[in-house]
Amino acid sequence: MSNVETMSDAEWTVMRIFWTLGSGTSKDAILYLKRKTAWKDATVKTLITRLQKKDFLQADESSRPYVYKPMIAENEAIHQNVNRVFNSLCDMKKGKAIEDLIASSEISQGDIADLISLLEKKKQNAPDHVQCDCLGEA
Repeated sequence: MSNVETMSDAEWTVMRIFWTLGSGTSKDAILYLKRKTAWKDATVKTLITRLQKKDFLQADESSRPYVYKPMIAENEAIHQNVNRVFNSLCDMKKGKAIEDLIASSEISQGDIADLISLLEKKKQNAPDHVQCDCLGEA
């Protein structure tokens, strides 16, 4: 499985296009990325090539233009990336980081309802205090 830690921010931006489309050509990616970036066509093609080398995209080379499809599901990539970030945080600070993320993100009514439900379940077994894990066990 590909490790999303190797994916640059620019590569994430390209992958978001292919995850949304399901599959597409480099021209598709260029079209959509022109709406949100000032990247040249060659830049997008270079990023697609890098994503292929890292096994995040696969090209169907049976016809022209090549059609690219993601080799990692968006949910899996997000899961890996979020866990990588959160595993680097002090256990005591993860709750505040989640609060900050929620406060600074636009989320839907449905997502809020899901979060409330999850938090209610989590609350049943949550400790009163989370210990710092930065220095290891004493």
